[in-house]
Amino acid sequence: MASTAIVAISRRGSDLARSLAKSLGGSTTLYLERRLLADSDDAVAFDLPARPVVKQVFEKHEKLVLLMPVGAAVRLLSPYLSDKHTDPAVVCVDDAGRFAVSLLSGHLGGADQLAQEVAHALGATAVVTSASHVTGTLAVDMLGQEFGWQLEAAPLTVTRASAAVVNGDPVGIYQETGEPDWWPADLPLPQNLQAFSTLEALAAAPCRAALVITDRRAPPGSKSRTYNSALPRKFTVVYRPRSLAVGLGCRRGVPTGELEKLLDQTFRRNNLSPKSIRCIATAQLKQDEPGILSLAEKLGVPLHCYSNQELNAVFEGQPQSTESPEDWNAEDGDADGPGTRPTRSEAPHRLLGVWGVSEPAALLAAGAKELVVAKEKTSRATIAIARVRFE
Repeated sequence: MASTAIVAISRRGSDLARSLAKSLGGSTTLYLERRLLADSDDAVAFDLPARPVVKQVFEKHEKLVLLMPVGAAVRLLSPYLSDKHTDPAVVCVDDAGRFAVSLLSGHLGGADQLAQEVAHALGATAVVTSASHVTGTLAVDMLGQEFGWQLEAAPLTVTRASAAVVNGDPVGIYQETGEPDWWPADLPLPQNLQAFSTLEALAAAPCRAALVITDRRAPPGSKSRTYNSALPRKFTVVYRPRSLAVGLGCRRGVPTGELEKLLDQTFRRNNLSPKSIRCIATAQLKQDEPGILSLAEKLGVPLHCYSNQELNAVFEGQPQSTESPEDWNAEDGDADGPGTRPTRSEAPHRLLGVWGVSEPAALLAAGAKELVVAKEKTSRATIAIARVRFE
């Protein structure tokens, strides 16, 4: 959880700070000028001037609420500013508690949201000046952030696409997968934003910018190696939703590096982005397998483990046959087209009592019925991939 610092340098400000600390709760630390400290305060005391404590909280916390004039805050913060990707969110509140001003890192840092939370807690007015907020449109650098989407684009491209959105230029959106509710269902899209059902239609449209939501590395069935080249003369921003569940099975003691290599090769071969991995899934019998545990930790995704009963239930109604087709290892493969059902395998059934691990685990984790990548394997490990069903 992101930590929040509340800093007050005046008596009226300290009263507001105490109230706000109770309202925000969680990982919140109160910083009060020493002369304002009461015996009952759970706070960090500091002495004036305020610059040392501002430097301290700027480097230590992800969110700051400064109860002081905006001008004073700007002068105190200016030596430590870096960029919007790393600076903490900063909100200023006046001594009367009338305004909560989003001052720094409004979008990416969350200051716009923090200003609204502070305003609600104090009965104040939130002052947010971010262009997308005041114009009621989407923020290119924030799209899908609440779902964990990763953005792929150069900073200058993001800036230019953002300018196109807020300036009312035509902007096209193409979504293949991911959460569909990134825009409020009860609100129409701004007039300059248009959703396209195919990438080809977006490429042909006279849009200044393109927002592409996909888990593929490159456009399928195209000579273009990137979405930028497939969408010429457009500022293209690609979003990677957490849409792919990876099923893994392996022999005892397979090192993390071997599993990671199998995963990387499989994703490359099937034109999928590892940035879209939502989770790793396996059998409960493998829940303490060091290689699998380490890989999930390295990827920063959860590990889901399923019982033999759950895994075998996936095969109900499936043929009694053998391994998945070997031609899934083709060099020019692409996880596109008709999905694939899992197939039974005798080997894991003899050893573990299950008809398979990687394929049913991927399907269970994704809540899907078909695989986008059927089982691929080395001599010691198997992998399969399913796409999450977003309702």
